[in-house]
Amino acid sequence: MNIHLNNVSVVYQKKTPFEFTALKDISTEFNEGKFYGVIGHTGSGKSTLVQLLNGLILPTTGEVKVGDDTLLPKTKQKVIHRVKGRVGIVFQFPEHQLFDETVLKDVTFGPINMGKSKEEAEEISKYYLKRLNVDESLFDESPFDLSGGQMRKIALAGILAMEPDVLILDEPTAGLDPLSHIETMDLFKSIHETLGITIILVTHDMNDVFNYTDEVKILSKGTLAVEGDTHELLQDETLLKDYQLEVPNVVRLVHDLRQKGYQLDEMPRNIQSFISTYKGVFDV
Repeated sequence: MNIHLNNVSVVYQKKTPFEFTALKDISTEFNEGKFYGVIGHTGSGKSTLVQLLNGLILPTTGEVKVGDDTLLPKTKQKVIHRVKGRVGIVFQFPEHQLFDETVLKDVTFGPINMGKSKEEAEEISKYYLKRLNVDESLFDESPFDLSGGQMRKIALAGILAMEPDVLILDEPTAGLDPLSHIETMDLFKSIHETLGITIILVTHDMNDVFNYTDEVKILSKGTLAVEGDTHELLQDETLLKDYQLEVPNVVRLVHDLRQKGYQLDEMPRNIQSFISTYKGVFDV
């Protein structure tokens, strides 16, 4: 399923003294099966953009085409409901989205709300809980008695159980320790590769964007400033500086070593790949 934005603008508190334009005349697309990064300085419009994609907010002008459905300034609730089922959002601290008395009931809520029978919802929910390595012994436990990492997996299972075509991740590793951060991002990569779900990652972590995404969209002051191949764009230190974005660690390292005379032809995605690729050069 593809998503197309055509001349989309979003204005908050229109025709009041507090009127604010969050997005200005954006036209872009998110194509099926890709892993996207959406980046930009604070206040650039990233969160507004992704909330448009599943109908959490509607455009003030323009249209958002989500598969066969179209979101307009005035859109019927049944259309928004369909879109929400096809585009899932995992917010910062997704464990805060948990609410039901048991793990299984919490995860089945979404698919039941989307029209599945209780039996179908439980079957789907158990499948995704197991995929996320949540032990079956926890299904009847309260999600609030579990560890933070387990709670985050359960919240994610609740989104996946609705079987979305697109998964939006809004700062999904906020508050995680370094090891859990890597494990979580590797989990999303696995979901993308094995289930074929389109993923849209909103983050300030340029290392994650460079390591995991195929294409990147840079927002600035509510406009779509630049979009294209992640590996190409995020090697451009001048471009990143212009938009007040950090240079990925591995890019900075390779550029510094090249300036010192080392012949480094490849640009690895992360520091671990750098070590593997150039082990013979530096004997590390």
